[in-house]
Amino acid sequence: MALSERDEIEQTARPAVLIRRSDLPVPLTHPARSFFGGLPRLPPQLEWPTAEVRANETLETVALTFVAQIDLAEVPGSGWSPLPKRGTLYFFCSSVFVGEGNPPCRVLYSPTDGGAYPDRAPPLNLMPLAGTDGDRQVKWLDPALDFHSKVEFKYPLSFRPFRDFYFIEDAVGGELMIEELCRALGPGEPEESDLLKFRSAAKFEKDLDWPFNWILITYVVRSVLAHVQRDLARGYYGRPLTDEATMELNRLRAGAIGWLERCRGLTPMDNVDPETKASFRSWWLDVAHGYEKLARKVPTYAGSIADDLGNAINHTIRCMATQDVDISDHAPSSYVTNLARQNHWKTPTVHDGKYRHFNTALHQMLGYGSGPQDATEEHLEDTLLLQIQGELAFLDWHSNIGCVLHFWIDRNLLAQLDFSQVVATLQCD
Repeated sequence: MALSERDEIEQTARPAVLIRRSDLPVPLTHPARSFFGGLPRLPPQLEWPTAEVRANETLETVALTFVAQIDLAEVPGSGWSPLPKRGTLYFFCSSVFVGEGNPPCRVLYSPTDGGAYPDRAPPLNLMPLAGTDGDRQVKWLDPALDFHSKVEFKYPLSFRPFRDFYFIEDAVGGELMIEELCRALGPGEPEESDLLKFRSAAKFEKDLDWPFNWILITYVVRSVLAHVQRDLARGYYGRPLTDEATMELNRLRAGAIGWLERCRGLTPMDNVDPETKASFRSWWLDVAHGYEKLARKVPTYAGSIADDLGNAINHTIRCMATQDVDISDHAPSSYVTNLARQNHWKTPTVHDGKYRHFNTALHQMLGYGSGPQDATEEHLEDTLLLQIQGELAFLDWHSNIGCVLHFWIDRNLLAQLDFSQVVATLQCD
């Protein structure tokens, strides 16, 4: 009797492991042994990897971005996993993803557990996230001043086994995939709009909760200043700016510098008094209206100013989460809840399953993995060490939710514990 399509796909099942990150980042001192971001707990005999990375059309040798540490004793798979039963994997990669289908990467292995050593201090040549002046750099972070311009936020990890299937754009395969994911993660939560995503300037004007501390003001002002200075320097797509546009940009620049000077010397996490809140919101709204008047005269869109504000609010809450404070006492609860909710498993649809593209990022080890292009097909005979899907928890270098970063290893090399030839693939839709 011929097998049904469902039975045929069932025969492709491979055991795999889902990786769930914490809803919010934690302080670097958190005792997690498996985590995304932060600083690696490297044994002293292992060097922080370096590689030649292309940035601004030139090659430079830099220390790679630390991506993840995974203590293999915490990963389920006894009896079936090809991974070592003990020891720790350390993942490093270039964070310059523009034009990099195979970004430089290194994976290190130590037979010791993930808590055996203290955090390794970042090397002086650690690359800025997204490289030097990269397109995906976070506009308000200064590589010379800000720790998180080079180091991702730290998220403890947990692991859940599931079965992965091999199919491409298949409704039956999608049904199987959804069944497995819901078995591992639950039925999911209703989809809710992000409070700060695609929010208009008018809605931000009516929101009296921001700015709630001085670090947020600093980030927002730096973001505005980055846009203004870029527009002044580059003109309008190769054409000189009009005198009117130049005058308006210089006015916005002067206002931003004034607020930046006001921020100097103030404690970043200090609350902002109501009068200053109102004054800053008024200035920011003036910037947004200024860019509305500059439409089709400068590269920056007015909507970019509002997008950056929402992202800066989320980034500020992440910074606060890394401090030993109760966030709810210092930030509006609606913002905190909104940010934490982004990692919750959302109820999948049939369409999601067919295309293996879900509203919650799926990070995993082993199995087939997923991606918008052909990396999973090209590496069918390899072992998937790690898949990280783009999501808003990460900084701009990997926040594109259509991107997927994979680390692949030849099965024979894995059996020999030889991680020297791991290959990374980055694909975006």
